[in-house]
Amino acid sequence: MISTSNNSINPHLQRLTEDMIALADSIAISFEGRQIRENLIARVQGILNTEWPMEAKVECFGSFASGLATDASDVDLVILPALHDHDQSLTSFNRFQDLFVLKTLFQRYSMKDVEAISGARVPILKFTDHKTGIKVDLSHGQYTSLYNTRLIEAYVRMDTRIRTFLFVLKAFVKARGINSPVLGSLSSYCYILMAISYFQTLPTPILPCLQDPHLIPHNVPNPGPFGTTRLINVAFSDPSRVRPLDPQNNMTLGELFIGFLEYYGSRFDYSRSCISVRCGGIISRNVTPLNWSRHAFTVEDPFILDFNAAGARQDMMNIIRHEFQAAVQALRDGRGLSAILTARQPYRVRS
Repeated sequence: MISTSNNSINPHLQRLTEDMIALADSIAISFEGRQIRENLIARVQGILNTEWPMEAKVECFGSFASGLATDASDVDLVILPALHDHDQSLTSFNRFQDLFVLKTLFQRYSMKDVEAISGARVPILKFTDHKTGIKVDLSHGQYTSLYNTRLIEAYVRMDTRIRTFLFVLKAFVKARGINSPVLGSLSSYCYILMAISYFQTLPTPILPCLQDPHLIPHNVPNPGPFGTTRLINVAFSDPSRVRPLDPQNNMTLGELFIGFLEYYGSRFDYSRSCISVRCGGIISRNVTPLNWSRHAFTVEDPFILDFNAAGARQDMMNIIRHEFQAAVQALRDGRGLSAILTARQPYRVRS
């Protein structure tokens, strides 16, 4: 049960909180949906055990692994070398060649719509499972995708409000057509980083910075840009080291959601500030890569520091801010959560 911030809470905010909890419960993945995906992952692992020339482990990342999946969610998988096989170096993998070998392999196992996307930032193999119809994205040797997922999973575990908030946020941006990177808007991953940053920077923060090297030290080497290597803190990837916090901030879900929309709709300084959950919420744009100066919005990836997770242009950011502002007005007027979840066609900006 989530406590309210005071005993005389606005009834509209109380109803919004209750509606958010009900919506999250209704769209969260079912037990059957979870079982189907676990069986699918096991079958992919079985195919590799039988056919792949090197011993490898299939790991799941993305919404299914972080606890934010629905029954409609795709499955994101990554192939990693067995930890005890020292002859398998990630730097020696010919990922492009492996991608097309995998394409032939999964076609032979009757997977549908098998496609190798070699030109993406992270080359992936896309296919549809022939038994369940679930879409799968399979990458090769990308540890950062696992760290990203485990970081989000760790933040979700720290406060019971986070999971519900993120389910509702994802439903809102999808319904309002501002959640399609291929059409120029922001990804779910970007919105999650925005939410974590918001929770870190509240006057009474809800979330700490789990990558603070002084909080729970456990550093591992991580490849950086241009062949460099630096240390990153991955203590959060051990569930036993990250436990729920005793909340000092008792804002309701309704208050938090309106506050988030108002913050990014009207108050966030897009020209001077960059989202950085790695640094506890926000850093100055003056310390970000020089080529980010042309970007309308900057959200630092917590691990690939030269990657801006927000690729939207200024005209799309204007649309997103307008949607946030309109939602704030609707919720403050007491029109309820359903009023801002009216579906529309995704916005598209001209390239």
